[in-house]
Amino acid sequence: MSMTLALVTTARSDYSTMYPVMRAAIDDSDINAKVFCGGMHLLSEFGSTYQQLLEDDIEISEKIDFFILDQGRESLAKSLSIGVDKFSQAIVKHNIDMILVSGDRIENLALYCAATCLRIPICHLCGGDITEGAFDNQVRHTMTKLSHLHMVSMREHYDRVIQMGEEPWRVTITGDAALDTVNNIQLLTREQLFECEGIPKDNDLLLCTFHPLTIGSENFRLQFDNLLYFLSQQPEIPIITYPNIDPGFEELVSKLHIFSNERPDLIIKKSFTRQGYYSMMHHAKYMIGNSSSGIWEAPSFHLPCINIGGRQSGRKRSCNVVDISGNSINEFRSALEKIYGSSFQKNLKNCHNPYGEGRASDKIIDVIKNTQINDKLLIKKFFQIENPIEHGVVYG
Repeated sequence: MSMTLALVTTARSDYSTMYPVMRAAIDDSDINAKVFCGGMHLLSEFGSTYQQLLEDDIEISEKIDFFILDQGRESLAKSLSIGVDKFSQAIVKHNIDMILVSGDRIENLALYCAATCLRIPICHLCGGDITEGAFDNQVRHTMTKLSHLHMVSMREHYDRVIQMGEEPWRVTITGDAALDTVNNIQLLTREQLFECEGIPKDNDLLLCTFHPLTIGSENFRLQFDNLLYFLSQQPEIPIITYPNIDPGFEELVSKLHIFSNERPDLIIKKSFTRQGYYSMMHHAKYMIGNSSSGIWEAPSFHLPCINIGGRQSGRKRSCNVVDISGNSINEFRSALEKIYGSSFQKNLKNCHNPYGEGRASDKIIDVIKNTQINDKLLIKKFFQIENPIEHGVVYG
């Protein structure tokens, strides 16, 4: 009897990883695949990116619409409460046996609350990673502890998941499935990129994404102001994508549109198609900002990345990344000199992506198909490592 598997995507960021796994699950006769699409995907303010699924011929079984944008700081908390109810209804309606979800977006907490209450096992992709400059970090670790299977990108992530008490048999190193697409996608020429995405075809380009910082004391507003000033002086045309929905995004979007008056050749994109975004990475001179794609996917394109601030702190880097605080303009200039330097360019040619080799989807589906849903899976035991490192103070 086939397993009914819910594959969940709530943002453009997780869909790059989820798409190839969705495709593999849909094509597998032993799996009854149900795709749940919600969160930022359904917001016109962020480009209505659910349309990418339709263009990819992915049938959406359920649209989970729960975001509220107009109630200030309370919007996110209220949105999640609505999401718990709507995910619960979808899980029951489709009689789901297991859920597959990726990453660390806070909106997934609604899914996890619903699934945990309904006693539905969860397979989590990309656990064990670290992003110290975003509350995604705590969300990711919470998702790990509420999940039953873990498909991780590298050995370091495997070790961290086990350090959190997860039994080793639950954890498999598969690599990040986003690289399955990177390694197989047909990239657009500059002419096609102009026709499909409106990107100028005769100028040098740079790619930029900057998200709000959601934890810590860094001044992301100063970083963003410095970034815009730096971009105002660059000869390349800046192609800037919208920030995600984290608190503070409205202010960044407003500043971005004001900046377009100063830099009229600026291209602002609410979203790219996946083919368009990876083609941009292929054609850009460099990328700049604090997006995870500069760490995760850019190494596969041998694309230099100037990473600003602490949002991606803790993530493993390849040789394509130059880190700066973003607190002074001189840092930006020094980083630009470095990425165009002969030594950096030489290393860039041999850049290796530590997040996988591009064969993750089949491994993930194979593990799911060979997992029995029984007490062994559902009853989680804490795995005690043999030689724990002693930290802190013991009272008593």
